[in-house]
Amino acid sequence: MLDELRDRMASFLARYHVCVLSVNGSPGAWAMPVRYHPLPEAGGHALVVECLLPHWADGLYYLEQNSQVMLVIWEADVEALRWLQMQGRAQPVRRPDWQRWPLPNHAVPPEALYRVVRVTPWRIDLVDEGRGWGARETLELDGMAAATPDP
Repeated sequence: MLDELRDRMASFLARYHVCVLSVNGSPGAWAMPVRYHPLPEAGGHALVVECLLPHWADGLYYLEQNSQVMLVIWEADVEALRWLQMQGRAQPVRRPDWQRWPLPNHAVPPEALYRVVRVTPWRIDLVDEGRGWGARETLELDGMAAATPDP
């Protein structure tokens, strides 16, 4: 049952490429839509994601103060309200694989415009109001966020 839930959540993450990333810093909360992509893991569960933030985004400053983030991915192609909410830890990726990102051709290299952060979840909720108000499935991954090595 746990593997089935992990597979459903990984499948949800694989279907979309934009999420709202929110982080909390000393001035307060900050949120912004960003591109993301799941990272394949051993066993087929892609629950760790990388997010692309523009250098001008205040969220990068906030992440230096507090690495705890929340991602929200809304499923737009269904009538009922359905979304995935991921809570985790974000870390800058030192050497991102820029080939993974569908970026327009710019005269400057992507690392001059963007920063990539890797989000390792400790909790993922899949909320589906099509199954009733408050229908939610939760996957707790407590040890995962602490055990992931720096990217």
